[in-house]
Amino acid sequence: MSVYTIRPSPVVPETVLAHYPTLVRALLLARGVVTDEAAAQFINPVWERDTHDPFLLKDMQRVCERITKAMQAEETIVIWSDYDMDGIPGAVVLWDFFRIIGYTNVLHHTPHRNIDGFGLNRSGLDALKAQGATLVITVDCGIGDVEMVTYANELGLEVMVTDHHIPGDILPPAYAIINPKQKDCAYPEPMLCGAGVAFKLAQGLLLHLAEHAPGTYPLPAPGWEKWLLDMAGMSTIADMVPLRGENRALAYFGLVVLRKSRRPGLHALLKKAKADQKHLTEDDIGFTIAPRINAASRMGHAKDAFKLLATNDLEEAGVLANELDRINTERKTVVAVMKREIKRRIEHLGEPKSVIVMGNPEWKPSLLGLVAGGLAEEFNRPVFLWGREEGITIKGSCRSGGGVSVYEVMKSAEVTFIECGGHAQAGGFSLAQEEVHTLEAGLIASHKKIAQEGVVAEQVVDAELRVEDITWNTYRSIAQLAPFGEGNPKPKFILRDVILEGVRTFGKGNEHLEISIGRARGRPLKAIAFFSGLESFGTPLVEGMSVSLVVYFEASYFRGIPELRLRLIAIDK
Repeated sequence: MSVYTIRPSPVVPETVLAHYPTLVRALLLARGVVTDEAAAQFINPVWERDTHDPFLLKDMQRVCERITKAMQAEETIVIWSDYDMDGIPGAVVLWDFFRIIGYTNVLHHTPHRNIDGFGLNRSGLDALKAQGATLVITVDCGIGDVEMVTYANELGLEVMVTDHHIPGDILPPAYAIINPKQKDCAYPEPMLCGAGVAFKLAQGLLLHLAEHAPGTYPLPAPGWEKWLLDMAGMSTIADMVPLRGENRALAYFGLVVLRKSRRPGLHALLKKAKADQKHLTEDDIGFTIAPRINAASRMGHAKDAFKLLATNDLEEAGVLANELDRINTERKTVVAVMKREIKRRIEHLGEPKSVIVMGNPEWKPSLLGLVAGGLAEEFNRPVFLWGREEGITIKGSCRSGGGVSVYEVMKSAEVTFIECGGHAQAGGFSLAQEEVHTLEAGLIASHKKIAQEGVVAEQVVDAELRVEDITWNTYRSIAQLAPFGEGNPKPKFILRDVILEGVRTFGKGNEHLEISIGRARGRPLKAIAFFSGLESFGTPLVEGMSVSLVVYFEASYFRGIPELRLRLIAIDK
């Protein structure tokens, strides 16, 4: 019996969105777009209409005035960013702003993920003070750093927090805070990512300087800031904020700029990855750019990723792109080894338990989320993995499988966590070393309380299609709703009872799966599943068998040749 149902849509009169193709209309309705006006805005973003005045952000004026004062006094300004795919591009946004106006007394600092952890830290602040810094601007961090901002103040460092994480009950004693999630901030788009907030600051600074310090700095032509959208746009997509409203505009126009970006580092990175810049999509950000940027902090130091995106030097860009590609390959190898070890353990135990809980003091905590995500998808149950980096604290990541919220499982578990957080699909936790021995039992008991035993989590698709519907025209119709991501999920389809004409694995280690589906006209249609084998979908695949496939549409431009194919998600029972 199928566990897949069609995604529900609101019931509206047939005249609503009547001029759109049937499939596009269904996709719009399922995403809550229920008027012709809303559909027109969704499909055709307009920059001036869909973005907001940066000075609607609380403290924007105060921050712009203080930065202007700092520049006039030749103070040393620090951009302190998080080390991920949101913080690093956000730092590049502000770095480019200072560079374009000719202000060079600027430092960039990002902590070491595995040594310093997230946010501000004492040793970093001490080092910056020793270098003569007086002003610190955070990017994608700082809102929870009450103790460290207090310490910075004691050192004589003024801190301006720009962040998008949810503020706690006590705010840090910063000079100013720009965060659209502040209770007293009336900004119309509270769900900006960290780089999105940094972009609004750059936008505000340019407007402020033009009005209050004309002629002081060589300002670029109006609209220049849109070149920064390559950074803000790809972070908006990668950080999984809802792609609606202003975020949709940042993502949409960010991709437009990415396809034209002049950054030597991006060119070198994409060339190394054999990605076609002219046809970049949100998938290229998720599967090509983001893993390499994030690999810098997972396997080494994020400063290399910052240098790559910020450099104007072609030779440096090539060296850094090679290095990030190398450590990304190393990262994939380490992840694959961890997966194999866990799967061997599971096979040794026999049938996997309702919650997979495993750990190893040698595992890197920064890689556990990647491993847990793949295992949760493969085994269709929650996965909790732990490792240890420095000291004796255990750190872990978890991912959801089977339709149960991992956050709720942690909240209800009789386990003494030092910290735990996240949402339904993903989370993280830390606990004392001695608590590891009760972790599995506590999570399994909690999962049992929450889950309804014997009930298969309902899965949804957007529509049922025939093989004959898989055409470039259908693809182009669907692409009108791109970019896809959080709040605008990539359309998922089911093809019933198709015959497999070919089944093979490919890649250096035969680590990827390709199946071929016959068509009445033209060449067979290909469906690809990366890092999957002949038995990865619960049933051995052989030529001639009839199956129902759950898929995404995908356009490949490998070696410059356009090919319409499918990305295999699941095989329906």
